[in-house]
Amino acid sequence: MKYFFTLSRWGLLCLLVFPGMIVRGQPAIKKYLTPDEINSRILDMARENTERAKVITMAKTPGGRSLQMLEIGKDLKAGKKNPAVLVVANPEGDVPLSDLAVLYLAGYILDHQETLKDLNWYIIAGLNPDAEMHFFQKPLYRDQRNGKPHNDDMDDQVDEDGFNDLNGDGIITQMRVKDPAGVWLPVDGDQRLLRKADPVKGEKGMYKLYTEGLDDDGDGLYNEDGPGGTDVGINFPHLFRAHTAAGGLWPGSSGEAYALMKFVSEHPEIAMTMVYGSTNFCLVPPKKGRKGSVDMNRIKVPKDMAKMIGADPDKTYTMKELIELVQPMVPSGMEITESDIAGFLGLGAIVNPLDEDLKYYKELSDRYKDYLKEKGMNKERLDPAPAKDGSVELWSYYHVGVPTFSMDFWTLPKPEKKKKKKSGLTAEQIGKMSKDDFLALDNDTLTVFLKEAGAPAQFGAEQIKGMVRAGQLTPEKIVTMLKQMPRKKETGQGDPKMQALVVFSDKYLEGKGFVNWQPVKHPIFGDVEIGGAVPYADNTPPPRMIDSLLSAQVPWIFTLTGKLARLGISDTRVTPKGGGVYELNIWIENKGYLPFPTAMGKKNRHVPPAVVQLKGQVDFLEGRDWTPVQSLGGKAVKKLSWLIRADKSTILDVTLESPNAWGDRKQIKIGGVL
Repeated sequence: MKYFFTLSRWGLLCLLVFPGMIVRGQPAIKKYLTPDEINSRILDMARENTERAKVITMAKTPGGRSLQMLEIGKDLKAGKKNPAVLVVANPEGDVPLSDLAVLYLAGYILDHQETLKDLNWYIIAGLNPDAEMHFFQKPLYRDQRNGKPHNDDMDDQVDEDGFNDLNGDGIITQMRVKDPAGVWLPVDGDQRLLRKADPVKGEKGMYKLYTEGLDDDGDGLYNEDGPGGTDVGINFPHLFRAHTAAGGLWPGSSGEAYALMKFVSEHPEIAMTMVYGSTNFCLVPPKKGRKGSVDMNRIKVPKDMAKMIGADPDKTYTMKELIELVQPMVPSGMEITESDIAGFLGLGAIVNPLDEDLKYYKELSDRYKDYLKEKGMNKERLDPAPAKDGSVELWSYYHVGVPTFSMDFWTLPKPEKKKKKKSGLTAEQIGKMSKDDFLALDNDTLTVFLKEAGAPAQFGAEQIKGMVRAGQLTPEKIVTMLKQMPRKKETGQGDPKMQALVVFSDKYLEGKGFVNWQPVKHPIFGDVEIGGAVPYADNTPPPRMIDSLLSAQVPWIFTLTGKLARLGISDTRVTPKGGGVYELNIWIENKGYLPFPTAMGKKNRHVPPAVVQLKGQVDFLEGRDWTPVQSLGGKAVKKLSWLIRADKSTILDVTLESPNAWGDRKQIKIGGVL
């Protein structure tokens, strides 16, 4: 996939010469920061901007660290609640760059007043501080769990069998152990890399792989019960998986996840979520393809319920058909949704993004790619990680129902494909050559031909020519021999991510992203080799790249906030009907690009409706003084109508209120001249 992570020369020069040009007053970020250092910077921002920023301590982690949120708004002291954007960094705890992205974002917002015009921000710089600390500790290892002790192997001890730095390099990598039952083989062309043997091709493995360490508790397993408990990043409700090693006992069982869920439930003004971590919904729209427990296009209604709604228990229905069947049975003004039907029939969870939402994600993704091109970021990169079950991203979209985006800022660049040199020769051409023509062939060209034809490696160009000179071979016999040789089967090249890491490490990290295999004596296995990928090398770029990556990509969030649904009153009209009766028409407009709410928000009904309220000395003959607006598409208009009696001239106050889509207010004259 295309991803443009390198700035143009001019853009990079500007950043080097004027490092503060993007965020006025904020120091350039030149290194990765610990959770404590991040919290310190957040507190500094709040102290320096007391009118517009404050820090909320959301929870204490099992490791004793503060989980903090920075709230930013134009009218914080007045208590005004504008629609807000929730930004959550590093829920996985192993993406250090994402923590710095929220610092950059917060500094940018505070330095650019226009970002606070009528929008508030809730920014969490690191949802999983305990796991984040692993990046700064020795030995270096990667673990997404927080600091809560957990008995992973269910024995009589807790956290007793963690990693061991056997070669003393301060890094936990892997052990490869020769074993008759091994499944791994070295990759041809780079013995550092491993691939799984393919029995279908007659291959037999030679290595088993383990993480570097010992069997500390003597149970025959290695590193199966290290320090740590719950991966906060997968401790959320949507598709939560119970009984896993790191997911937690139940959704929100970790204090960090629970604090976020509670905060969101108490703040209906949240209009959008952005997650900085390992996924990238800005670049790659959420994907379909998950298999759910129920086919929503072939729903069978149980007999007892079928009788209630007049359905045929032997027939299958689409969701749309069931809604049409039930809608006439509910009171006027009540709208039946898919969520109502699913709850009534006890159907399974929705597991794929809705098509109505995907069209917006795809369009915004295309615009984001154009945006990156304009920034001069023109390198191909590996795909971002897919969203995990139980993640913040999935919970925010499927359960909270607001537009949800994510960014990962960097993955390894794709290695440039080496162009294979071609000989330009065919076997037929060689077979028809005379002895002199064959001997006149360039050795390099002949070497490439022999490789193309599958000749054994020991048969070089000069050796073959020598045999032709001596009369042992003719060009025709050479071709006959080559045709009789078994074709060499192509072997796998191993994990593309590992290939990319080795190339990047060699080219940009002086080889420090991959530990070359080295022999070590192991107390149980005997002779083993220790080496492999250095933790974080595949998702954490060198510090010198931080500023350029963030300055180019973080501002995209302001394009997204400019697309949010924004409700207003576009027009009003009063028509006299006689006898003091008036028809009132009000047109409600969504001035934003995105719908109100998302299709998923409409389905799950988490997003509160907008409300049109009429106040004045009038009687309502048709319609009510309080009218909900459940949904409104992007750039769409909806007409609302009332019949009102006004015995005398009066002013009608019309308010349109929505906690997360702004609103409007107008006054309308009803009756005669005041």
